Amino acid sequence: MRLSRPALGATLLALAVLAVYGASVGYEFVYDDHVQIERNPWLRDPRGPWLFLTRPFWGFYMDRGTEPSNYYRPMFGLLYSLVARGFGLQPAAFHAVSVALHLAVTLLVAYGALRLFSGRRGDVAALAAGLLFAVHPAHAEAVAWIGDQVDPLTAIFVLAALYSYLSRKDRGEGAGWAGPLCYLLACLAKEPGTALLLVLGAVETAEWRREGSLGAAIRRASRRLLPYVAVFAVYVALRLHALGSFSPRSYGVTSSPAGAVAFAGGLFARYLAFLLVPFPARVLASVPTPTLLSPVAIAGLLALGVAFLGLLAAAWSGRARREVFLPLAMIVAFLLPVLMVNSIGGSNFSERYLYLPSIGLAWLCGLLAGRLAEILHGRARKATAALGLALLIALGIAGGARAAIYRSDLTLFRAAVRTSPSSEIARNNLGMALYNRGHLDEAEREYLQARRLDPDAVPPLANLAVLYEKRGDIPRAETTFEEVLRRSPTHTISAVHLARLQRQRGDRAGAIRRLDALFAAGGESYDALVDRADLWLEEGRPDKAIPLLERAVRTFPEYSKGREMLKRARREKGPAG
Repeated sequence: MRLSRPALGATLLALAVLAVYGASVGYEFVYDDHVQIERNPWLRDPRGPWLFLTRPFWGFYMDRGTEPSNYYRPMFGLLYSLVARGFGLQPAAFHAVSVALHLAVTLLVAYGALRLFSGRRGDVAALAAGLLFAVHPAHAEAVAWIGDQVDPLTAIFVLAALYSYLSRKDRGEGAGWAGPLCYLLACLAKEPGTALLLVLGAVETAEWRREGSLGAAIRRASRRLLPYVAVFAVYVALRLHALGSFSPRSYGVTSSPAGAVAFAGGLFARYLAFLLVPFPARVLASVPTPTLLSPVAIAGLLALGVAFLGLLAAAWSGRARREVFLPLAMIVAFLLPVLMVNSIGGSNFSERYLYLPSIGLAWLCGLLAGRLAEILHGRARKATAALGLALLIALGIAGGARAAIYRSDLTLFRAAVRTSPSSEIARNNLGMALYNRGHLDEAEREYLQARRLDPDAVPPLANLAVLYEKRGDIPRAETTFEEVLRRSPTHTISAVHLARLQRQRGDRAGAIRRLDALFAAGGESYDALVDRADLWLEEGRPDKAIPLLERAVRTFPEYSKGREMLKRARREKGPAG
């Protein structure tokens, strides 16, 4: 099928995307979706877009207490808000948006290949690149899990900015406004979007002789790049305002510069290998810390060294072939941000981080397909085309099977445990999925295993306390909740549960002390505010209850309990208040 017939080419790519990911529209909310969407008051708050712009992405989640966050993604929050306001909190709507975003990126990838390669070779390259990107199994996490639809969103803005830049560069024009605007949106969607600036700088470095002289190349490149540098500076200013510093939280994955270098090298090698051979599935996976002289670290550092030497060679020639250099630059540049493991929480090896780098792989494979279409003829061409089609079908089947992992919490975390049996995060979340289905004994086993894997982890301990309360083992639940609060004084769920248990046995003073201690430590949640306000109302102090209820209602305006209590408190206080 010649891509010179755009409608037919786009239809083929759409069918490929739907064949692999269409079923995901029927999947449930999983993992972070329950908090980011179902419990996120900003999604329907009129101030939501402003809050996402001026606060951390997780700033709505008061259960986190005063814990700092490295995540600043206002465009992602805006996308969630638009879907929630348009369709409500329906998983199908959010999943449909994910599939649509992936289709849009697939079409943009094919369009990029068509621009990079001319003539019939361009048609074949575009179709091959688009189909590979559509079905690549490493994209399952980014498409089938709502919580990662930010990667396709970022890719749309990255590609739009890149195409704008290259078009204006080829015409000898300045940056214009569309490219810098799309770059700003990419930065505001997800942190790796900032790496596009590295790609643009690399392109200018590798093609400087096209400008005639070094001086002319520097002047014109500066004129084109400075608006993007200014956009990056604006992004940094917004990020610093929202987070307090560029990356305020360290996850302590490595404790020394040598360890950070070794881990970065090891991750780079692993990501490159997985990009080429995306098997087996890596679900919420973590990888061990390698030593600086370990084979995987050395392999990754050598690959980074080769990439740097390639850039130097391209700069020396000044006439690098864009169809080769640009895809390689995309792979390397968009892997660099995810190598800073101390700034990334949770699992330190995730398939979603390959979504942007895989654009480069798709273009390289498109280049290969186009070249083979030129040099092969007759039966050899047909056999090669059949082999390529069979490979794409196999990858598509694997991608669909991998997407099914994200069907529900239970399927997701069972797969995560199979992938990473020594992951505390996977074990704890599997326990939660089992608990929510009433399988308390199995849930307890997973929580206890999570604690054995990481004795200092707070979440499985807190979940055990909730489980003991559910069983009616109140003394054991209270003891466990107390232990959680000794480790994490701002753990709001434990504080609220413990205060309620104290009230149930008539210890109002203990409940008051517990909630006041939570507030003093910097913790706060809707339930904590409402419960403390209720205690004030029992004492006949509506003046003390009203400020707490106003905060609760302002944060969760859709929750009726707080609204009703606020009306009651205002009636009791009377017109004098």
